[in-house]
Amino acid sequence: MKETREALRTRILQGAIALFAEKGIERVTTRELTEHVGLSRSHIYHYFRDWETLCKEAMSLFMQQDQDNFALHISGLTAEQRLAAFVVNYLPATPDASWPLYSSLWQLAIHDAEWAAMTQTMMAQWQTMLADIIRDGIRDGEFTHRDPEQVTRQLGAMLNGYADQLIISPAVATHYAAAQDIDDFIQRTLRAR
Repeated sequence: MKETREALRTRILQGAIALFAEKGIERVTTRELTEHVGLSRSHIYHYFRDWETLCKEAMSLFMQQDQDNFALHISGLTAEQRLAAFVVNYLPATPDASWPLYSSLWQLAIHDAEWAAMTQTMMAQWQTMLADIIRDGIRDGEFTHRDPEQVTRQLGAMLNGYADQLIISPAVATHYAAAQDIDDFIQRTLRAR
């Protein structure tokens, strides 16, 4: 049975995502992708204008799937539970398969406006999710704070800083210290009554 055009595009993108996670975006070649998905180079370029377009679409799909999967994972939880899950998701105890993808994305974003815009959009979506969790917690009486936007920025900056540190040098002690610092911040800022 023949794959539909959209199913084939998705298979190519998912294949690219798998290779990017393994090697980093900038280290994957068209040849590796063609071997991985079992298609010819011309077949791949029938669906994508060029390699850069394919890479950007693959990363965009990956980031959307990452956020959608996490949103599904935390649906139905209390704000406090969602916040705890958000922290664990952002700072996993062991290296995560998505780390090389995000690291590659950051490097590309430094030198390219389109990659930078994609990165900023993704970061804004995660920040919005965090802000929604905090606002819901305040509304539901789980958290207290006068300025949910401020605490969202502060917590987001802490999470990003520790995530960068853990991506470069994952260690149990570093992860533990980061988790303790963030929990302390949450206790002092959102649960102080």
